[in-house]
Amino acid sequence: MKKAWWVGALILSPLTLLASCGVFLVAAMGAQPSSCQGATAAARVDVGGALPDIADAGLSGDATVRAEQARNAALVMNAAAALGMDREAQQVGVMAALGESSLRVLDYGDAAGPNSRGLFQQRDNGAWGTLADRMDPTISATNFFTALQGVDGWETLDPTIAAHRVQGNADPYYYEPFWTPAGQIVATLAGDGAATGTGGQGCGGASGGAVTAQGWTKPVLGATEISSGFGMRVNPVSGEYLLHAGVDLPRPCGTPIFAAASGVVVAAGGSGSESQLDLIRIDDGGGVTSGYMHMYPSGVGVQVGEHVSAAEQIGQVGSAGNSTGCHLHFEIRTDGTAIDPVPFMAQQGVMLP
Repeated sequence: MKKAWWVGALILSPLTLLASCGVFLVAAMGAQPSSCQGATAAARVDVGGALPDIADAGLSGDATVRAEQARNAALVMNAAAALGMDREAQQVGVMAALGESSLRVLDYGDAAGPNSRGLFQQRDNGAWGTLADRMDPTISATNFFTALQGVDGWETLDPTIAAHRVQGNADPYYYEPFWTPAGQIVATLAGDGAATGTGGQGCGGASGGAVTAQGWTKPVLGATEISSGFGMRVNPVSGEYLLHAGVDLPRPCGTPIFAAASGVVVAAGGSGSESQLDLIRIDDGGGVTSGYMHMYPSGVGVQVGEHVSAAEQIGQVGSAGNSTGCHLHFEIRTDGTAIDPVPFMAQQGVMLP
């Protein structure tokens, strides 16, 4: 059985959710809309009628409350779309609002921010507008996304860090448990069943790419470059001159990682034949193994002994371990020896990136 993607539990009491101060960290008025080549377009949600039930996201058991939460999530999504932002931005915004208010417009704050208000618990410090602005879902969401646009390279950050750069939470990883339910909500309201909620949308789309006749596919979608190739190099973290035993494919944290070929998982999250917490390795048969690195613990989606199919999602891009930014480190080994994945994959009909 697959490991559950979302290992946390939503706490439904708004009082317990109000952990951040909503401090405006970035002066971003007038910033250009973010963009990402290959990004999934933002969905616009019609809020004029009844919205789909978002019960699958694990929110309130009260249907009336869920309807309120769904409408607020839709307004957050529409604010991102109005600024020309993509599906990933919508998920970041819904994630932040989930963490701050459980998607409810609160007219009270908490001990950390007694004057915080609204979906995003924005402070009365002049940066977030008037009380009426902070209590208005569309205006408060627009202000959130405008600030997010001003976070340099937010698309490549772990989503919880991107939200933290705007909100100024005491715990930068506070929002992480809300990423997957936010994706479920976005997919439900978008009406397309996109797997934003099961794997992290990033800019790459929601399903694996085409599988070639040889049985191989791209391990991550949407990558436009190899940021570090196979071969000897100076390690950017340790400074040592070592073999870089794979290729690095930059993608935003949370982007889905897919099995490049069918096989059996032999290492995952510190278990199996290798003990690296940020590693998945699959025995693809014929002496070939594929390796996938830098996932956070919550982004490892398979277990040792599990059989996976080519193009099946196995994880989420992260920046754990020996890493300087969000990317997938992808390896191919033949009989235990690392080889350059680029020509190997080309022989399988797959071009990297």
